[in-house]
Amino acid sequence: MKYLQAKCFRTLLLLISLLQANCLLAQKADFTYTASPGNLCTPVTLTLRNTSTGTPLTYNWDFGDGRTSHEEHPQVTYTTGGPVKITLEAVYKVSGGTTTSTYWRDLVVGATPQVIFSADVTKSCKVFTANFTDATTGAASRTWDFGDGTAPVTTSNAYIPHQYTRAGKFDVTLTVTNRNGCTATLKKDAYIDISLPQITMATPLSGCVPYTAAFSATSTNDINDPVVSWAWNFGDGNTQSTTNGNVNHVYTQTGTYNVGVTVTTQGQCVVTSSFDKFVHTGNPPSNVSFTVSPASTCVGDPVRLLANASFADTYSWDFGDGKTESGSSNDIRHSFNANGMLTVQMKAGSNGCFTAASPVTVDVTGPVSQFSVVRDCADKSKFIFTNNSIGTSANSTYQWDFGDNSPLVNTMDAVHNYTIPGNYTVRLTIGEIGNNCNHSSFQTIYYFRADFTAGVNSICRGSKATYGVLNVPLGLVSSYTWQFGDGTTFTTTDQTYIKTWATTGTFDNQLTIRYKDPAYCDDIVYKPDDIDILAPQADFTTGPVTCAGQAVSFINNTITSPNIPIANWYWDLGNGLSSTAQTPPATKYSASGGQAVKLVVTDARNCRDSISKTINIHPTPVVKASAQQPKICEGNSVNLNALSDGTVQWLTTNQLSCVFCTDPVASPLASTRYHVQASNVYGCTVYDSTDVVVVPKVNLAVSNDTIACYGTSVQLKATGATIYNWTPVTGLTNNTIANPVTTPIEDITYQVTGTNDAICPMSAPLSVKVSVKPVPQVNAGKDQTVMVGDIVRLMASGSPDIVKWKWSPDDYLDNTSSPYVTAAVRKPITYSITGTNQFGCTKSDIMNVDLVCNTDVVFIPNTFSPNGDGQNDIFYPRGKGISLIKSFRIFNRWGQEVHHRERINIDDISTGWNGSFNGKPQPSDVYIYFIEAYCDTNEFFQMKGNVTLLR
Repeated sequence: MKYLQAKCFRTLLLLISLLQANCLLAQKADFTYTASPGNLCTPVTLTLRNTSTGTPLTYNWDFGDGRTSHEEHPQVTYTTGGPVKITLEAVYKVSGGTTTSTYWRDLVVGATPQVIFSADVTKSCKVFTANFTDATTGAASRTWDFGDGTAPVTTSNAYIPHQYTRAGKFDVTLTVTNRNGCTATLKKDAYIDISLPQITMATPLSGCVPYTAAFSATSTNDINDPVVSWAWNFGDGNTQSTTNGNVNHVYTQTGTYNVGVTVTTQGQCVVTSSFDKFVHTGNPPSNVSFTVSPASTCVGDPVRLLANASFADTYSWDFGDGKTESGSSNDIRHSFNANGMLTVQMKAGSNGCFTAASPVTVDVTGPVSQFSVVRDCADKSKFIFTNNSIGTSANSTYQWDFGDNSPLVNTMDAVHNYTIPGNYTVRLTIGEIGNNCNHSSFQTIYYFRADFTAGVNSICRGSKATYGVLNVPLGLVSSYTWQFGDGTTFTTTDQTYIKTWATTGTFDNQLTIRYKDPAYCDDIVYKPDDIDILAPQADFTTGPVTCAGQAVSFINNTITSPNIPIANWYWDLGNGLSSTAQTPPATKYSASGGQAVKLVVTDARNCRDSISKTINIHPTPVVKASAQQPKICEGNSVNLNALSDGTVQWLTTNQLSCVFCTDPVASPLASTRYHVQASNVYGCTVYDSTDVVVVPKVNLAVSNDTIACYGTSVQLKATGATIYNWTPVTGLTNNTIANPVTTPIEDITYQVTGTNDAICPMSAPLSVKVSVKPVPQVNAGKDQTVMVGDIVRLMASGSPDIVKWKWSPDDYLDNTSSPYVTAAVRKPITYSITGTNQFGCTKSDIMNVDLVCNTDVVFIPNTFSPNGDGQNDIFYPRGKGISLIKSFRIFNRWGQEVHHRERINIDDISTGWNGSFNGKPQPSDVYIYFIEAYCDTNEFFQMKGNVTLLR
């Protein structure tokens, strides 16, 4: 016996340990994750999926970098590479308190590489091989694009050479993948610069053999690589080397020579340039002379100059008035612009070798017209003309033509105002009284109103405005100086300038134009409030609460440009969500720490601004409320618990032993939801609640004592409880409901107890007595079959205790409360009679009445006399037991229908025949009738016969 007890005890311990083990296995922390991007390269966002088993009270996440969360399925972004340990602690409720299960995963977040590379040589004056070095930390694979059209090269080596085969500027791009599979790219624009030297020389040289040519050349390049040697090829079979760009060479033969120059730079770059037909040498022409006709002329009148020479191909003239001319023609015309005895000189040339002719003197008489002009700086439309003519006297005459169709002016000097901008040719003609010589000089005058425009009066910040100079002749200008309202200044010779405006506001702009000819004083064009630089100013703040797992609200503080509404909003909320609302919906951040949020705004003019801020998400406490028992009986107490890592305060204080404790005792009078909050030093607050259901005490009531007729049922009724128990169970349909039905066969007393919940005790019992009474005997009588239309006699009988009778239905009955009644039955019918005794007990019985249809029930007269004496004036069918006459038709002896009625009742004199047809009395005769009818049994029959009409 002792052995059996010990064996049972061991078995019990084993069962308990197995149950505990299964419970622990059912409460295990676990999670999975998905990463974007999947290679875990920064910045990487992990979406954590909590797969813990059981029903944890709380979750405590530690992301390994100081950030935490209590969300069930949080999301966290890592921007720094390195090993990461993510830990999940699940808190479970167990008997006597709580227990925890911890699960963690070690991950390696890959740092996106910071690409760094260099080349040993980046600038050269010749093609070369560049040696590239990648200094990127942790690089495993490198793809180089050298920018010269060659195919990209992928290698694991940090060093790679590449040969450039042509001059130019080349972009170099390096894409690096590190050991974690993370990739980054760096592009250096125009990193490789191969710039060849450029060689220039002065104007071509010419002379007579032997001719000593003095060469002067220069060489420049973009990389400041100086020339260390010069190699000359003079084109006549001779060469020479020098250390500079100057050299002399004697040509002994006539001809035209191409000269080649080769330079070698300090960087050992060698470049050759060829200068075609650069040197011309020849022999001097002979027999050189010329004539001028006429030998005496007025200033400005043309004269003929005719040259003579042997073996000449070129003639060079010096007219003695400051003008020269050269060409292949020996017969030319010239108008002198000076007076006096002028000496004309000519030399004839052969391939650059010239022989001078004897000079010829020309007598030029008359004044020489010439003038100068200055624009009035105070009035730019006014021009001041000064007569600088030579050879004038008191007899000289003057005529000014300003080229604008204005009247001619005859003063020595002149002032003229132009009204329409344009280019005008001004002519000054000088004459002399008594002399036929006169002379005119001409100058082009430019009248303009200097201006500038950007083409727009407002643009978005960061946009470019193209400024252009208006109305100013390009050939007059020395420089343009732009002075913008943002403090920038730029001087250029271009008529257009593209400016990028980086600052918002309204700005004055000024343009200063400086001219090559000092006669045109500088123009200054100043425009106040010339341009509006527009841009909204994006800005936002957060609401007062920035706690992990709780909604963070944003306040949009964007300032718009005047009268320009914002057309588009874009929020990057930093947690994988975005919004295009003006103010985004409050959003949650599952992890604590910094969160980058960006707002981009675009207004109706497509001006844009953006702002990025890092908001600090504080850790949020956790709280889980529970009750030792979820349900108690009225008058009892229960222990509450708030599991939290913060400061706890119970917000529902009714019948609570303490408010700022984690384990108060509650004594609620009614069902109550107890709310609790937990907060931390950051002001983050969370809430939870637990319900305590109070089962109210029973207020039991039961129906009064009652009676039951033998064989019948009666319903009992109890109120005031939720759960009932009736005893004894004899005759009850259900002993656990409030209103069971009983069918007792004898007097019985039932007791009922009740409670509002199974956890609370039953109430004191209440009783109800059921007395069983006898049932009377009832006989409705035998079934009867009668002719339609007959009167039926119903005779019921019963036991002497019957005090009340009741027939049903009451159709055709003359009395429903007597056992003996008569009925004029019109259809087959079943009657029921119920007898009730003094206890209210009833008994019923039935009897059937069937009908038989017979045409004998219909009476048809064979004679009628429609003479108006009130006796037998109408012929119509009579009888009983007929439900409907379908048709009633009468014909004369010739087959003519004289009377017709449909769907009429029996004994209805109004439907009969009065002996007339179409309003005319019919003669005495024998007529035939036809009748179709239905009995009360709904049987159909037909009748026909003769009727005699008597008059």
